[in-house]
Amino acid sequence: MKSNSVDKRRMISEDVLSVPRFRPEYFKYWLDGIIGTSELIASSDAFRRTWLEGETGITSIYCYDELLEQLLGDLRLGEHLVQFADALFKLGAVDAVTALWKALVSVKESVDEHRELQDQAVLLASEDWRNLQAAAMRVIELPSFKPHGTGRKDIQIQGENEREGDV
Repeated sequence: MKSNSVDKRRMISEDVLSVPRFRPEYFKYWLDGIIGTSELIASSDAFRRTWLEGETGITSIYCYDELLEQLLGDLRLGEHLVQFADALFKLGAVDAVTALWKALVSVKESVDEHRELQDQAVLLASEDWRNLQAAAMRVIELPSFKPHGTGRKDIQIQGENEREGDV
């Protein structure tokens, strides 16, 4: 079964990375960043543990502003959606990654408009955050992204082994 996923990844890579002026090493780096950050967002506890409890070792995203900086600044999510649209389309990922970007922008707009959301505990309990988590879950559940996933063991994905009432 492992060789099947390796063959699938190789087939995707050969097809997607044949786009003219396409920098395959950067696309892989970018995609890994999007998937890894999506895993953290989808987690029921990674940002609670990091932002509210001060736990280190989970992520370098130590606050909400750093999340925005990494996704909208460092990884230039909005800009690269356009640049990598053909590659994402071939992976069946355009809609999911676009939904992630839109949900992130929506959270940013809500935080800018509603001062109480600047409190990270309030933000993490908000409907806006749950919508962002749902969009992130769509990204990490894409079959074409399964071989790329970071496979982190130190976070719990929303819905995975949760007790009744946990968020």
